[in-house]
Amino acid sequence: MILKIKRHITVDFFNSISVNLRYDSIASTFGFDFYFDPKNDGHRKAFNPGHFHTVDIVQENEIILRGTLLSPSFSSQANKQLSSFAGYSLAGVLEDCQIPTSLYPLQSDGKTLKEIIEAIIKPFGIGLVIDSSVANKADQVYDISTADEGASVKDYIASLASQKNIILSHTPLGNLLLTSAKTNLRSLFTFTKTTQSVLDMQLGFDGQKLHSSITAQKQASIEDDNAGEGVVKNPFVPYTFRPKVQTQNSGDDNDSSLAARNLLSAELKGITLSITLNTWYLNGQLIKPNNTIIVENDELFLYKPVKWFIESVTLTQNESSSTAVLNCVLPQVYDGKTPVNIFELH
Repeated sequence: MILKIKRHITVDFFNSISVNLRYDSIASTFGFDFYFDPKNDGHRKAFNPGHFHTVDIVQENEIILRGTLLSPSFSSQANKQLSSFAGYSLAGVLEDCQIPTSLYPLQSDGKTLKEIIEAIIKPFGIGLVIDSSVANKADQVYDISTADEGASVKDYIASLASQKNIILSHTPLGNLLLTSAKTNLRSLFTFTKTTQSVLDMQLGFDGQKLHSSITAQKQASIEDDNAGEGVVKNPFVPYTFRPKVQTQNSGDDNDSSLAARNLLSAELKGITLSITLNTWYLNGQLIKPNNTIIVENDELFLYKPVKWFIESVTLTQNESSSTAVLNCVLPQVYDGKTPVNIFELH
C-alpha cells in the first residue's frame, strides 16, 4: 500500500495503516502511524496541522481512497515515538459543515434531487456521481424542499435521498455517490469454518433492537385528512410479542407501508456477521463493500448457506501482517425484499 500527500509527496516507511472502506456512508476513513522528522522539509509540508491536505491511498496502482488528512497527533518523549494521522474521504466534509449562507434561502422549489445536491456541494469542491440504477429517481422533482439551518449538508441530502430509497455513498476518489445496493451480483466467495484464510468469524444478534411487528402511522392533519398505517412482520421474532409503533412525519398515506419496511431494514442491521481474513483478496479481487458472500458455519448457527452483504471492509497492515475484516449484514437491509429467518431449522 502506498500513501501520497498532496498527490505527489510519497510517505515511505509508515509503521502501520488501517483503511475502513464503507458503503452506507459519505466517507471511508483511514489512519496510519509514522515517524515524523521535524527537520525533514517534506514532512513539514505534508503534515502541517490545519492544512487539510489531500491523501491518496493506493493499492496495486489503484486509488482505493482519496481523502483529507484531518487529525494529526504528535508525540515527544525521551525515546522516539510514532506520530498518528487520521482522516476521511473528501466528501466527509459534508458531514461536518452546514449549508453555507451564500446559498440561502434554504428552500428549493421545483428542483430535482440532482440539482439540489449539485448546488449545495459545489462550494466544497465535491463532485456528484449518480449510478444508473437510481438515475431516474435523482431526476424526479421536489415541489418544495427546505433545509433546517442547523442541519449538516449530509443530513439534509440524506433526508432527501431516503425519501426515494436512494443510498448515499461515495466513490474511491471522494465524490458523493447516489446508488443502490448490488445484492443480486454473483457472490465473491463461499466461506465455511474450514476456509484456510479465515482467522475469526463472529455472528451477532442484537435482540433488543428487534420487534415482532412494526407499524408506521400517518396522522391526519388539517391540510391532509388522509391517515395511513403500514404494518410489517419481522420473521426473526416469530414467537414473542415485541411490537413497535412509530409516527410517520412526512409523506402521504400511501407511503406508510414503505415507511414500515424501511424501519424493518433498520432493525435488521442488528443481525451482523464479522469475518477476519489473513488476506485482502478473494478470487484475485481486492475485497470491497457493496458485494456479497456466502457463509455456512454451524458454530455460528448457520446450518445452511446464507448470503451476506458486505457493508464495510477494514484493511489493516503492519510490520508483520495484513488482515481484512468484513462487516456484513443481510441483503434485505438494502434491497427491500422480504427477509426469511436464516436461523429456523425446519
